[in-house]
Amino acid sequence: MFDPMSFRLILWIGGAFAALALLLWGITFLWGSMGIGMTGHGWFAYILGGVLTLALSIGLFLLTFHSARHGHDDMDDPGA
Repeated sequence: MFDPMSFRLILWIGGAFAALALLLWGITFLWGSMGIGMTGHGWFAYILGGVLTLALSIGLFLLTFHSARHGHDDMDDPGA
């Protein structure tokens, strides 16, 4: 069955990666105008670092929301 929440989540994640790509592209032109160059290994590390950072932050946010929605953050003994 089609779940609209999953579709919205996919759109948000796709938008985040599109924003990352736009940011990396813009920084590339900024560095080019300043005469700064990088090797292929530098570009690979630059892109990989951005993608992994974004993926880690998305994963941690999803775990936080999942935990809050399923009651894992509720206190068992509020008087303690």
